[in-house]
Amino acid sequence: MPTARIPGADDADVPSVPGVAHRFVEVAGAEGTVSIHVAEAGAGDPVLMLHGWPGHWYCWRHLVPELSRSYRLLMPDLRGFGWSGAPGHGYDPRTFAADALALLDALELDRVRLVGHDWGGFTAFLLGVEHPERFTHIVVFNAPPLWAPLSWGVIASLWRTWYVAAIASPLGPHLVANPRFLPWFVGLGGRRHVFSVEDSEIYADRLRQPARARASCLLYRSYLRTAHDVFIRRRYNHDDLAVPTRLVFGADDFYVPSAYVSGFEQHAPNMDVEFVTGCGHFLPEERPDLAAARLQDFFRVTGGADR
Repeated sequence: MPTARIPGADDADVPSVPGVAHRFVEVAGAEGTVSIHVAEAGAGDPVLMLHGWPGHWYCWRHLVPELSRSYRLLMPDLRGFGWSGAPGHGYDPRTFAADALALLDALELDRVRLVGHDWGGFTAFLLGVEHPERFTHIVVFNAPPLWAPLSWGVIASLWRTWYVAAIASPLGPHLVANPRFLPWFVGLGGRRHVFSVEDSEIYADRLRQPARARASCLLYRSYLRTAHDVFIRRRYNHDDLAVPTRLVFGADDFYVPSAYVSGFEQHAPNMDVEFVTGCGHFLPEERPDLAAARLQDFFRVTGGADR
């Protein structure tokens, strides 16, 4: 795999994707200043794209050729992941959201289109609810909305989140850093064909660094708090999502139960939901043509201007 070099960083080899440039942006988020690595491609109206676990900006690689023809793609690494700074704290969706807003401020962007997958998708929902003035459209891939009730369907599917306890445990950093763990993990649910050995290694390599392995552990400890907020405290029951939103969900997701996609109807009247049969959790990488088509179609239909 060809690599690119990011000026000004010691540990700077990144996978090379045609048309993608790299830089660091210092942002002042809620948890202090952090250096955010941003991969950029294309020109036009800006689209902020937030990845999930165990990935980084590279998860959008298949979408770059098509989307960069019409849009300026901003693909940051979340703090603690990829090539962004790993300060040892703030590995939770609320801090990711604060970092994203600080990044937009640093880039002098008032309103953008927003895309998220997995943790980046949950962060996108938070941003849309709490800062609707900053986003013209939101598209989320395989992440739960904020309002799922603790139904029997949810309870029956909780076994799927076994990995949360494993990664959040004291042994989590060692587990994540094990060179055999990640290639095995991303292939669960009959999805070994989605990631080549090379691509699995690109993700696994970053997580072998102790600071980033620990970031994974702390992120999944925040999962437990977030689940308590959603299912028990019903923290978001008085919040609504007014931004036009599309949720595209691989119906064969092995990690995030489809039962979590419930209870949103009265809170997100402008959200449409599509379940993609025969597709798993990593939809932008398993079905990139469909992902790009859904993004472009939604952006065109809902209109909106970005500045």
